[in-house]
This record gives sequence, structure tokens and C-alpha cells, in this order.
Amino acid sequence: MQSKARHILLDASHAGAVRFLSGLHVNLEEGKQQSWVTVTRTGKFTDPRYGEFEISRSMLLAMVDNFNKGVFGQDVFVDVAHRPNDGAAAKVLKLSVEGDRLRALLEWTPFGMDAVKNKGYRYLSIEYHEQWKDNEQGINHGPVMLGAGLVVRPAIKRLDPIQLSEVTDDGIPVLIHPELQSILLQEMQMKFAELLKKLRSSLEGKKLAEGIIVALMKHAEEAVQLASDEAAAKLICDQFDTTGKQLSEQFGDREVTLSITMPQVSAGLSADQVRQLMADEAKKQADAAKVLAENRTANVKLLSDTIGAATGIDDATKKALADAVTDLITPDMTADQVKKLAEVQIKNGNELVVARQLAALGYPAAVGNVHIPGITVPFEEPKKLGEMYREQMKKTGVFAEGKLHLSAKDNAFVNKVLAEFDRLHAGQIANEVKMLSGGAVNISDTNLPVGFRREVIREALSDLRVLELVQTLTDFTATVTTQIPYELRDMSQVMNDGIVYEGQPIHRAGIGQFMDTAYILPMKLAMLISNEVRHFTQAAAINWDAMARNIESNARIMRELICRRIINELQRAADSYGAVAVANEAFDSQVTGTNSLIKTATFPIVRPYQQRDLQGNAIGNPVNPITITLNGTQITPFDGTGSQPNGTYYRVLSYNLGYIQLVNQAGTPVTPADTGTNTISYSKATNVAKVDLDVAAGLTYEQQLNKVLQAVGARKAVLSGQRFVNPDFLLMSPVLNDTITNAEQFALQAKRNGTDTTPDGDLERVKGLPTYGTNAPGVDLGDERILIGQRGLLGYVVSKPFVTGQPFEAVDSQGRAIGKQQAYGEEYSAIKVPTPVANRMTSVLAYSFSGR
Repeated sequence: MQSKARHILLDASHAGAVRFLSGLHVNLEEGKQQSWVTVTRTGKFTDPRYGEFEISRSMLLAMVDNFNKGVFGQDVFVDVAHRPNDGAAAKVLKLSVEGDRLRALLEWTPFGMDAVKNKGYRYLSIEYHEQWKDNEQGINHGPVMLGAGLVVRPAIKRLDPIQLSEVTDDGIPVLIHPELQSILLQEMQMKFAELLKKLRSSLEGKKLAEGIIVALMKHAEEAVQLASDEAAAKLICDQFDTTGKQLSEQFGDREVTLSITMPQVSAGLSADQVRQLMADEAKKQADAAKVLAENRTANVKLLSDTIGAATGIDDATKKALADAVTDLITPDMTADQVKKLAEVQIKNGNELVVARQLAALGYPAAVGNVHIPGITVPFEEPKKLGEMYREQMKKTGVFAEGKLHLSAKDNAFVNKVLAEFDRLHAGQIANEVKMLSGGAVNISDTNLPVGFRREVIREALSDLRVLELVQTLTDFTATVTTQIPYELRDMSQVMNDGIVYEGQPIHRAGIGQFMDTAYILPMKLAMLISNEVRHFTQAAAINWDAMARNIESNARIMRELICRRIINELQRAADSYGAVAVANEAFDSQVTGTNSLIKTATFPIVRPYQQRDLQGNAIGNPVNPITITLNGTQITPFDGTGSQPNGTYYRVLSYNLGYIQLVNQAGTPVTPADTGTNTISYSKATNVAKVDLDVAAGLTYEQQLNKVLQAVGARKAVLSGQRFVNPDFLLMSPVLNDTITNAEQFALQAKRNGTDTTPDGDLERVKGLPTYGTNAPGVDLGDERILIGQRGLLGYVVSKPFVTGQPFEAVDSQGRAIGKQQAYGEEYSAIKVPTPVANRMTSVLAYSFSGR
């Protein structure tokens, strides 16, 4: 049954609305019209009228994303008591998610400031729609914040949290965050305690006997707990105060025994009668206490006798078992309950005896794992497993050849990813440690050893130098989206060079911390294992050389995939800054019937970008799209699957040089003839400097290469002088790196400070900027591009580390088994450069003008 989307107004004034208060007072700073406030918090709630609903972190992130996109179509305001016709209290300028809270930057109006400061409106309730559709296109945008309202502190009618959650205000349901429930209930208890304290002080002032005061206070406390609200509690205390006044007038400071159920205390009791009543009550209480003591003594004896009758447990252990739970015995426990408790202790005793016997035989007793909330405590087994694998692989030829990194110490990011992997595979890791601890073993199951998968992750991430250029994050609670932080410097409000004359407002400047939403994407890799390989692998001892080769190979594949995604995103983000759209550029002259390659008139081309979710659904509109019309028909890009329908497609051979190839569904180049309109629309990059590698007249090849170094210096100056960014890296291919080292400036007699090579002859730095090489094939940088920028702009967020699943039987196209098993691994991660910081990168394009 499909659930119906709810428009939840969390403190509304019309039918069908729901009010939701999440606590946290709204506070205003003196003299400031803007302030950050908490609008709502995450939580999961159940209401008997509306069922279960949840405000999740992903919903809050979606609200922020839709707010930034302007999905609502108008400004979002905060009013007073959800009465927008009375005027706006504040305007919402920004939204952000901080932990479990939705925060808003509000610009207050005088009306709103007066409501908060003078009229008691100290709480915020949000109005949002779970599945909001716009009126024009009817597109479902998901959770959208429509507004918010300032409300007063709710009037609590009951101290029971369940009843509290079902409060109504003028017939409108009010839902309250559980944390706020706790706060309000504590406040109510404190108010009740204050009323009772005042009552006791008043009774003591009337010079009543202590026994009378104690009796009155006891029943007053019981009555107050039944009060519906503060007013009712005050009325009860006033009634007891009046009773105390009457008793003071009748008995003064004499002791009497009171019964609150009596409508009135008789004034005709003599002193002897009062003493007799007190003596009877004391005897009654003593008899009851004696019975309770006898019952508890009997229960303790029954517990001791039952444990003592057990066989196989020594007397000292029996006594310890009984003493451990003696304090839990109560007088009202039945004999069956006591015997049940004794049976539990006997079972624990038998397990303890067995553990002692195993320890005496040399088997260590299990002590379990320690878990402290909020603190990750490393397991001992993963440490042992990693040490075992590294110890064995250091003896292999693969390590001797320098192909395995095997770092002695991992960085913080690698440790976080491995910690999540260890949590997901704790049982398998413990079993494998036990197996490997016994000496030479074989692989007895069809799964890849968990230690193998763990070392692949370690080796791939430890030897991935491109991670030094990005911010590496983990978000293992992310489901659909995650947040990538970035900072912006704001000097727009500083005028007149910061000079402010007497009595004038001071200009505001600063650095803001912001978050950009990125969607989690699945990276998957499959493999085939034949039954023959499985058999001979299981039948023989572990071949650590083969294991090391497989780890190195898998780690290299994983490393190349991650590296290519990161480098392509860095170049795309840099090219997107200042990109210029080119519409309907004709290429009829290139469609000759013998040519499959199209060259754009301008270049580089900006790689198109389309945000997608885990299912591949497009999110929002494409950025810098490429549209090609061939002979009057628009063609789509070649996806490489080989399963596209018969037809003509295109693929980009070089974004740097603007090369696009026409292919068929199998990826084979095609050479169509010109029979109609042929146009291409794309975006050209302007955030780049082009350098000709053709040797100019009067120069040598080495002197011509100096121009590449000069271009790097010029782009560095653009970043630092015009954009106020200090670049700290260069990224290029090994081929281009080697080419540049032939420049004349690297000759000893022409050498310049800040530009140098390594002892091996590779390029080390240019203009003081350290160089990094691309160690992944097929990246967009190619052998022509040098990327220049600031580190830490791109966010690489791992939500789930690379994990290989269980192998399963492979079949052919007709569903018949082929004697092989297949398995695949997957990593959930997000890679993105926040758009506002894309201007902190630029590039140099070095190529042959004549060769293009």
C-alpha cells in the first residue's frame, strides 16, 4: 500500500495540521538583526492518530538542497503563531545541517524581535511538506521547508510522556520532540518541588509538630503528582496550607496521627487516645516489617540451598554465586522466582568451571570486546590479522620488486575505513586469525579470505598519492547524500578600506563555513573464479606469492578507479569555472563519408556533469551538456556496454583538444556522409592558458619548453593575485612531466630558484609548486594538461568501504551453469568539488598547435 505524502505544519492553525516543537529557545543578540537558530532536529515519532513519521538527516539535507535551489519559488519566512497575515517575524537567508539539527540564518523584523523579547515567543515550529510538488510542472521535489512559526511555551496538562505526546491545542494536535518532552517534564517536576518547598516552609511557620508536618507533606506530595498542571498543583498546596492552619489552631505543636481521608480531624481526642492511636500504628508497622524480614530471610535461604544442591561446582564458587545476587532478593518474591534466579546462577557457575578447565589445558578464556559509546576501540583480531598478512607478504617476490607498499603505519583516513570494514566482518576476522595462528593452512571455503579483502583496501588507499590533494572523509551513516565542507571569505561589506568614522556602523567581514550536498554513488567491480582454480587453491597450502600478486593487482585496479574519478572531477570543476556555452556549431564540412573524427572549433571542452542517485536517476539539470545533431537527428553518447540499439553514437576522445568520434553500438568508428544538418553544442573552458609546443623560429626545443614553465608561473599569479588563492600543487601525466624536464631552465647554467628536478631526473617543483603525477590510465588530463590549484577542495567521502560479497554460480545467456563462480565488490562513496570553490584551480594546456 502506497503511503500518502503528508503536508506537516508543525504548529498550524487549520484542520489536518500537526504542530511539532523541538525545543531550544530562540535568543537574540543585542543590536544584531541576524542570528542562527535551530529550526528542528532529527527524530522518529509515533502518534496514535497519524502513525509513525520521521524527520531524518537525509530529509534535512534535502530541505537544505531544495532551499538552495529555490524550489519553493519564493522567499521563506518565519511568522508569529503561524499567522502570516499578521506580518513576517523574520526572513530565512540560509539553511544548513549541523549534526542532527536544521539551522537557519534569520534576518529579524522589528515585529519578530518584539515577539521574542517582550511577548514570550521563544520556540520555533517548522512547516514542511514531505513530498512537495510545484504547481507548474508537478515535479516531486521531496521534503521542502515552507516556513516556520514562533510559538510560546506549550501548556503541559499531564506528566505522563505518552499523554504529553497527545496534547491538543484548540483541537490542533501538538507533537513534541521526545527530548523536549523530557525537558518540559523536568521543568514541571521542578515547579512542583518548589510549590511543596513553599508549603513546608509555611507549615513550619505555623509551629506545627514535626509528625503533623511530615504527614501533611507526605499526602501533599502524593496529591500533587496527580495534578493536571501547575495551577492544579498550586490549588492542592493551598488546600493543605489551609488544613495546616486549622490544625495549628486546634493542636498547636502537639503530635497527633492524621488520616487525610477524614473530612475533618476531631478536636475531641484526648492525649491518651492520641498516644494509643500512635502506639497501634507503630505496632502495625513493626509487625509488617517483621513479616517482610522473615519472608526475605526465607527467600535468601531458599536461594542458598538451591545453589548448594548443584553438582559439579565447588563450595567457594557456590557461595560466590549466591552472594552475588543476595541483594536482588526481595520479601515479595515467590519461591518459583527465587528458584529461577538460582538456576541462572548455577548455569553461570557451570560455564565458569568449564572455562577454568579449558584455561588449565592451555586454552585462553574469551573476554569479549569492549565498546564505549562515541569512542572507537580497535579490535585485537584485526591488528593480528594485518600483522600476519604483512609478515608473510614481506617474504614474497612481489614485495621485493617494490610492487607492494605495505606501509608500517596507516594514516587516519585509512584507519577509519578499515575500522568500518572490521566492524562489518568482526566474526570472519576472528575465525581467520584462529585459522592462521595454527601454522600452514589451506583455504577451506569458497569465499575470498577476509584478510585478503582487508589488505586490498589498505594497499589501495595507502599508496594513493592523489589523496594528498583532496579532503578525505568518512560518513558511515550516510544513505543517499552526504555533506562536503568548504570555506568562503566574505569581504563584500567592507567599504572605504575599512575606515569607519565615529558613530557609523562597522563593516563586517569574515570566513564562513558552508556545506555542499553530494550524492553517494556505488562503485562496483566483478570477477570470475573457475571451479578448477577453487579446487586446487583449497587443496594446497596458501601460496603467499600468489596471494601477494592478487592483492597488488586488485589494489592497483581499485586505486586506478578512485584516482581516475578524483582527477576527472578536479579537471571538470576547474574547467567549469568561467565556462562559455557554444550553441549549434556546424561541422558539416567534417562529415565527408570517410571521416569519423569531429574537431570542435574551440577547446578545451568542459566534461558534462549530471548528478545522479544510487539508482542512476538524474538529480536536477545537467551542467555543461554536450548535444550533437547528425544529419538532423540528435545522437546520444556511447556507453561502452555494447548493448545499445543499432545506430550512431559519439564518444569524446579528448576534452583537452576537442576530439569527438562517431561510433556504432559496438564502439567501432563510423564515417557517415553529409545528408542533413550537423551541429554540436557544448561548453568551452576559459580558465586555462594554452602553450604551443611547436618550436618557434630562432628557438631551440629546450627554449620552447621554457614557455610551459612561464605559463605555469602566469597561472599561479592569476590565482594568487586576482583570486587571492595560494596554489600548492601541480598535477600532470608522467609523459608531460618528462617532457617539461627537457626545458632549458633545468640546465645547470640556466637554472632558476623555485624550479627543480628530483635526483632521478623527474620534475619536482615549478615556481615553488610541488608536482604530482597521474598513476591511472584514461584520465581526462591526458598528456597535454597541467592542473594547478589548492589542496583540500575536492571531498572524497566513503560511506561503505570496498567489500566483496559471497561468490555465486555463473550462467550463460540461456541460464546454464558454466563451472565458474562470480563475485563482486562495491564501495559507496561521493566525490565532488563544491561549486563555489572551483575558481581556486586553473590549468595549462601544452600541445602542438600545428598537430591539432
